[in-house]
Amino acid sequence: MADGSAARVRVPSQDRAVRTRAALLRAAQHEFSTRGYAATTAKTIAARADVATGSFYQYFVSKDALLRELAQQRQTELTERTLALLEAAPPADARSLPALARARMGEVVQLVIDAHREDPGLHAVLTERRHADPELDALTRSGEHTLVDRTARLLQRWGTPGDRRATAFVLFGMLEGSVHAHVLGEPAVDDARFVAALVDALLRVALPTLAIAAPTRSRGRAAARRS
Repeated sequence: MADGSAARVRVPSQDRAVRTRAALLRAAQHEFSTRGYAATTAKTIAARADVATGSFYQYFVSKDALLRELAQQRQTELTERTLALLEAAPPADARSLPALARARMGEVVQLVIDAHREDPGLHAVLTERRHADPELDALTRSGEHTLVDRTARLLQRWGTPGDRRATAFVLFGMLEGSVHAHVLGEPAVDDARFVAALVDALLRVALPTLAIAAPTRSRGRAAARRS
């Protein structure tokens, strides 16, 4: 069914319709995650949700429209949780900023790792389809731009010098690309080493004027003094 039939899609208002639509979304996530994009159809989604195939088209014009909604839900949740961590109240004085920034960055890195591990099958489908579906690509880029813009404002609060929006985009690329390789590829190190190294790298870009020593280096200097 073509997306041009969107005008006939049902907007649920009654409890039963709301539950049916939610069941279709859950079923679709399972189907995309386990079967992949090509093998998932309106029929397999409807069967998983225990509804007739015709009922699928009452709520979604195509499996692509449903996939876009799953992508939007996933991206919105991750963006809001990330920004909630980053945009919490700033420290009372500049001396507290390094420790606060390190803690926040560590929490963000772990949050993104967990999000990638939560459903790697669905993540793979979304990555694949983004390059083939202009609408999916557009909504994904919109969410990414929101995160970059808000991060740029955070960098302004932190006093980061230079082109803050470009720096925010670099930070996004470092985080997303590194986590993607670590979680979905073959990790070169364990999680603890990966998180520590990535946080160090992010902070060197976000706060280049501050000397933020990594805990491992601090322990090394302390040990050297004791010896």
